[in-house]
Amino acid sequence: MTAVDTAVRVLLWSTAADGGADTRPAPPEGELTDPQHLAVPPPDVVTAVVRLAARSAARLRLDALVSGERRPVGAGALLLAAAVGGRAQPHPAAETVRAVPTARSLWDVLAYHAVVAPALPHIGDPVLAGRLRAASPLTALLDRPDTVGEAAAELLLEDVLLTHPQGRRLITTVYCEAPASPAQALWRGRLLDQLRMSERELVIDVYEAALLRHTEAHLSLIRRARVGLTVPPDLATARPVAYWWAALARLERSHRRRLRARSGIGTDYLAGVRLYRQVEQLEASGGSPA
Repeated sequence: MTAVDTAVRVLLWSTAADGGADTRPAPPEGELTDPQHLAVPPPDVVTAVVRLAARSAARLRLDALVSGERRPVGAGALLLAAAVGGRAQPHPAAETVRAVPTARSLWDVLAYHAVVAPALPHIGDPVLAGRLRAASPLTALLDRPDTVGEAAAELLLEDVLLTHPQGRRLITTVYCEAPASPAQALWRGRLLDQLRMSERELVIDVYEAALLRHTEAHLSLIRRARVGLTVPPDLATARPVAYWWAALARLERSHRRRLRARSGIGTDYLAGVRLYRQVEQLEASGGSPA
């Protein structure tokens, strides 16, 4: 089995019925022999990558945003698929990811994400997982990046997604969910706080959607974080949850009337604001309760 064969099997897996990490089987595995053929794939394989990118655009509801994109899909998604399939050989797989070119078009961005995002839960090697995230800016943006991928993720957000209603809707839909990990909470909280001044209404949209669609999931995270703020307080556990609410806590100080004008805001958000302020006070006092 060649690297191209392995990549094609992973592409087919990526194109299969959508499902969460709990319902989707692990991606197929294979060899990484003759990797040079990945750079010039046969036409039918290129067609499969294009189909995968189009499916990703439809699933994420970015079809109108990508419709004006004329640059073709490159070979990067095939290299990523080969790396995923060759994950049992972490070093060759990581080297394969190193060969992935920077996404040249939004079609590339979508194809990279369609391969990497569903595969990440099945990547046991942290170095390989980090390289896959770094190679896929949309995955990094929607999940969380390693340090090396932060700039590309932020550029994708500012230069592409925020310029179109579909991109803004995607950010609202994804970022309003309760964070799946502390790293994701810190990343999303940081971005929301960065956008607080330039994209205030979008940030409020995210929190309003969170309180309308995912109230209990967010309140559950807040309750667990508060349990840890006893003596001595477990700031490492509480901080990510608290920081997700940082932008709203600051808006509550500066634009309270605007928040209260939103019908979906209610009063549940105050639990997140209180958590953030409690963590903020503990950090200012060196981690000791007042």
